[in-house]
Amino acid sequence: MTIPWELAAAGGVFIAIASFLRGLTGFGFAIAATPLLALVLPPALAAPIIVTLQIPAGLQTVATDWRETDARAALLACLAGLPAILPGLWLVSMLPAETMRLVVGAVVILSTILLSLGLRLGRGPRAHELLGTGAMSGFLMGAVAMAGPPVIVLLLATNWSAGRCRATLSLVFFTLGCATFAFGLASGVVTFETITLAALYAPGLFLGQWLGKIAFMRIDGARYRAISLVTVAATGFVVLLRGIVEH
Repeated sequence: MTIPWELAAAGGVFIAIASFLRGLTGFGFAIAATPLLALVLPPALAAPIIVTLQIPAGLQTVATDWRETDARAALLACLAGLPAILPGLWLVSMLPAETMRLVVGAVVILSTILLSLGLRLGRGPRAHELLGTGAMSGFLMGAVAMAGPPVIVLLLATNWSAGRCRATLSLVFFTLGCATFAFGLASGVVTFETITLAALYAPGLFLGQWLGKIAFMRIDGARYRAISLVTVAATGFVVLLRGIVEH
């Protein structure tokens, strides 16, 4: 497929914007990049490009933030999340996709409302909580390609620092992203063309994440949680709106 240079350049800008969000919060790249990149590329091509870009995006943030990462928490979430991707894929093949999006969007919005009203654990996450939200995240990855909200909501409700939340979320989503990329390769959704176009967008990806990291270093924990809550709520609204439009 030959893509006009104007569209290719616009796609690079969109990728930079989405990766800025990931650099700032540790998540949100896919939910921001998917609708933006679909403005200049066919959705069937945009989605696997974003899946591919999550690998270098995750490598960068995981490597730079490893000291603040709670590896045990990320491991527990991923142990439950990875096998839960397959039931999600199965369910979405059995139920209308728009129905799944309506339910997921409503749950995400409700969760963010509870957090914004001051719902806090006042402690670190426990093993069963990480396993439960990890499983829900993996399930959502398979069902609606949106892994984030359950484990994000859990960690934002803890007494963890902003840096620890951000770094741990980066590792969780990098791991789930690698699994999604592997499924994409196996199914033929991710192709040589996909990887080539992703490589062209990599400079915008790294620039956006670098700027996002700088912005993160200039905000406090309260602002980090506020920005993250807005991001999660926006995710819920996007998914809910898509479900309403498709219903």
